[in-house]
Amino acid sequence: MSIRTALCLLTLPLFAGCQYFPHTDYFTAPANEPNPAWIRIVNFTQHADLYQYENGIRSGGVIRSGPLPFIHTQDQGMPKAGQNLTSDYYETRIRPGIETHVGMFWKGARTQSCYVTTKFTPQAGRFYQFRLTSGSSGTCTLYPSLIERNKDGDGWHLTPNSQVTYKGDGPTAKTHYNNSRFEDPDYHPPADLYPGIDPL
Repeated sequence: MSIRTALCLLTLPLFAGCQYFPHTDYFTAPANEPNPAWIRIVNFTQHADLYQYENGIRSGGVIRSGPLPFIHTQDQGMPKAGQNLTSDYYETRIRPGIETHVGMFWKGARTQSCYVTTKFTPQAGRFYQFRLTSGSSGTCTLYPSLIERNKDGDGWHLTPNSQVTYKGDGPTAKTHYNNSRFEDPDYHPPADLYPGIDPL
């Protein structure tokens, strides 16, 4: 193939439009919401997504800040409720009174992954937290909580949020392999097919 033909083939997608490139939707906090609800997503923020639905129209997307899956920590001053949160959590405003979906995804070694999606309707002025555990033990669990002020008004605490529903079996999902050959612990892939996995 000549250089001219190769250059033409490489530039063709630029003239054909962006439909051939991967598209990622990103969550954007509502700018002019007078009395928002607040949400915190804890752990694995590089893979989490947040969508809201109103009149059949979906808005939102992944909460990371760019196309590469990097941890995205964002502190908006929500009450920590006694937790030692230093990184890998994302706090934001959301619109109250509409259906909201939180999807959290754990990705481990040897193509393992685990995914839990929950649905709820946030109330104005309330604080919500969703924390996912690692799936390295064979399951991952999503813990939805309300962040509530202590009765004496001094401090905050977490209360399980029973007003959520789940897509699938519930808050705990089984870890699965995206490539079933990895279920065999003695399987060692060729290094060029799975870079970063020790082929031994």
